[in-house]
Amino acid sequence: GLITLEELQQQVLKGRGKFAQDVSQDDLLRAIKKLKVLGSGFGIIPVGGTFLVQSVPAELNMDHTVVLQLAEKKGFVTVSEIRASLKWETERAKQVLEHLLKEGMAWLDSQAPAEPQFWLPALFSELHGQDGAPEPAPGNAEP
Repeated sequence: GLITLEELQQQVLKGRGKFAQDVSQDDLLRAIKKLKVLGSGFGIIPVGGTFLVQSVPAELNMDHTVVLQLAEKKGFVTVSEIRASLKWETERAKQVLEHLLKEGMAWLDSQAPAEPQFWLPALFSELHGQDGAPEPAPGNAEP
């Protein structure tokens, strides 16, 4: 349902072969905006310094977008994090998370230590380097 614009660009370039013309992120943004006019379910969601491409016909409002932005750093979010960061009531946070679950944009980890975590697979590539290995924590970089 959601993929980062960078990952989409990599997949498009990979599928086109090495002799094909380059496809920029701007090319993809313009194409997605044109698809949106057709009502195909494609859309763009700005999250932090990047964009998520939505490929399912689900309506996402500002509440959903703010929760996606909150989850950007760790890849997941909890109800208490939403309540603390956004000063929302529990019910509002749960409704947003349930919608993301229902649309297949979030995964629920009900066995997390403190409380259930709602993971956003579209943000996984942001948590890892190009080779898929986790980025070193600040101060723990290898020589």
